Amino acid sequence: MKFDYCVIGSGAGGALAGYGLLTAGGRVAIIEKGGWAKRNQDAIVSMTKYYREQGYVGTLGNAFIGVPTGEAVGGTTTINSGTCFETPPAIVDGWRKNLNLDIHEEAFKPYFEKIKALLSVQEVPEERVSSGNRLFMEGVKKLGFHQCHRLHRAAKNCEGSGRCCFVCPKEAKQSTDVAVIPQFLEKKGTLYSHTEVTEIVEKKDRVTLLCKKDKDQKIKIECSTLVISAGALSSPVLVRKNKIGKRWRWAGNELSLHPATKVLAQFPYPLKGWQGVPQAIGFKHPQFLNLSFEGVFTPFPVAALFLPMEGARFDDWLKQYAFTASFGVFIQDSGRGKVRFFPGVGLMLFYHLNRKDFLQLMEGARFMGLAYLAAGAKKVLMPLNRAQNEFSDAEALKRHDFSDVKPSQLGSMGFHPLGTCGMGRVVDNQLRVYGTRRIFIADGSVVPTPLGVNPQMTIMALALRLTDHLLNL
Repeated sequence: MKFDYCVIGSGAGGALAGYGLLTAGGRVAIIEKGGWAKRNQDAIVSMTKYYREQGYVGTLGNAFIGVPTGEAVGGTTTINSGTCFETPPAIVDGWRKNLNLDIHEEAFKPYFEKIKALLSVQEVPEERVSSGNRLFMEGVKKLGFHQCHRLHRAAKNCEGSGRCCFVCPKEAKQSTDVAVIPQFLEKKGTLYSHTEVTEIVEKKDRVTLLCKKDKDQKIKIECSTLVISAGALSSPVLVRKNKIGKRWRWAGNELSLHPATKVLAQFPYPLKGWQGVPQAIGFKHPQFLNLSFEGVFTPFPVAALFLPMEGARFDDWLKQYAFTASFGVFIQDSGRGKVRFFPGVGLMLFYHLNRKDFLQLMEGARFMGLAYLAAGAKKVLMPLNRAQNEFSDAEALKRHDFSDVKPSQLGSMGFHPLGTCGMGRVVDNQLRVYGTRRIFIADGSVVPTPLGVNPQMTIMALALRLTDHLLNL
């Protein structure tokens, strides 16, 4: 099978790259390891089927930080929150000044407009804001702050099912399997699902891909140009395994994660926090500019797996889950890690949560607890795996000394892995892998620094920018 362009991966980068390349009328194939996600499944079932390694990918270091990524048509967009942010201008300016990258903020704007139209990006309607988000806003105002704002999301006709991160049951969230891949197929693009690329060989006039389909069938695909969009965890593995380019040994380094945590709050009346948009509200604290606060709510079956307590306290929070609200915070991290793959062992992420980032996350958790207590919560649950993690008194929470807490005791996640094939390190300004003629990368791995916001629109804009470059060669 021969194509003009092949794209590995169907997430934010891969779907937009494939979609953009079809505009020239060429033969384009997207190769995706996962299959189509089914709707209306239990959250645990969705996590088991459509999260990489059933959601148990995490870091080795001084803390276990879970890093959920999708393995389905649509990639991680199928299991993310759907929030959409343009790349902060200061970030792009920093790339240009500090990394000597020839990228300007103005160049992104046309792509952002295309993406917004394609994904139906809009502000969360007031009536869809979940109860937990509303109570956090109320508490923030009582603490004297007024920076809360409704977030923009890729959604159409959202009914507030509260299942964004576990495959939207109504196809309201405009993940790429809903908003992009169907258009790609209508335009006569080719999709190979349940297909894993095992070997990549670049030759003078083509790139050859050896693939394994449905675990046993082997197929060979050839293309004139290859775009790798397997994500920040898998793309560096492909580069290192196949020794692609002259800097393949650098692939997998400089991993950033946006380490995150959350606080739960129990109220004296039912909230039904699973109704509405879980991630509807955002907040920026003027004293902690590297922190981003955003709403979150985990479905009961999943939450029960990770509540940091046991015995009677555990039983109480489970029984009162309908009375529970939650909110989250992540940090634009200053630490870096690396991604490696070892035969017989599998994917391994090495990351050290440094003291500076850890202490800021703790202060973010304290603030969320104080906000919920100000809003009338009976008690709040801090994200700590130790006995002293519940507080019912705001003054006690304010005064509490968390200096003896270790990063290993923090319940944390990393939702936005980036940087492992960064521009200026593994790929050039146009996303071509250094030392190759026909191989490019377009996904979160090329984003050279953490953004402080959800990277979905940045990844998509870089993919569309690449397609324009390739079509103009």
